[in-house]
Amino acid sequence: MGMTLAQVRTMVRDISDLDTTDIPNSIIDNAAKEAFQRIVVLERRYPYYQETYTLNTVANQRAYGISAIGDIREVISLLDTAADGNRLTMISYDDAEDIYHGNTDQPSRPYFYAVWDGSLHLYPKPDAIYTITVRAYRNPLYTWVLNTALNIDIDDYFHLLIAYFVLARVYQRQEDPQLAQMYMSSFQEGVAMVRRDLMKTPSARPLLYSGGRRYPTMRRWLQTIGATLGN
Repeated sequence: MGMTLAQVRTMVRDISDLDTTDIPNSIIDNAAKEAFQRIVVLERRYPYYQETYTLNTVANQRAYGISAIGDIREVISLLDTAADGNRLTMISYDDAEDIYHGNTDQPSRPYFYAVWDGSLHLYPKPDAIYTITVRAYRNPLYTWVLNTALNIDIDDYFHLLIAYFVLARVYQRQEDPQLAQMYMSSFQEGVAMVRRDLMKTPSARPLLYSGGRRYPTMRRWLQTIGATLGN
């Protein structure tokens, strides 16, 4: 069961036996936010932040602002949802610039994409409207700081640990290094265990090393350059 910031405040005061005079809300809130940020920066792909978005392309438009698609932290995949569509393959922006310029930059169905300067760049540039499904990890929200009735925007397993971090900061203020270290250690050990569990590779999915999988888009791209190059 998740926790709100109001519940963290209550828990911290119950354990420390301190009232609002001894420990104002601002102290608790700042420490909770610090704990939240420390956890968030450890991984960019927490399952909790998985989202799916839809992008409709525009003919002859290559770049699409990521912020206009959604509050995205990291893009995972782009899928052309048409019956004859395909999953777009990510390439580096440098390679895209090297290939798609001048006479070779002709509008067509996009097979590749690159990320640069906060935008998705499709290659080739679309020649029509295509509906693209974008899978991504969103940015964490901080609305729970302003609205203390909302659950903290992170996996429930981390919520209690955030309270432990706040207690460590509280005891630092009280100049009690032993209790401060005890709660900080509990926070760090708990975060490590939860992070390891959440980020485990599913047991049903085998590990694939580089080059172990061929993508259909690679062959299609070769065929768009020359009729014989894809053979």
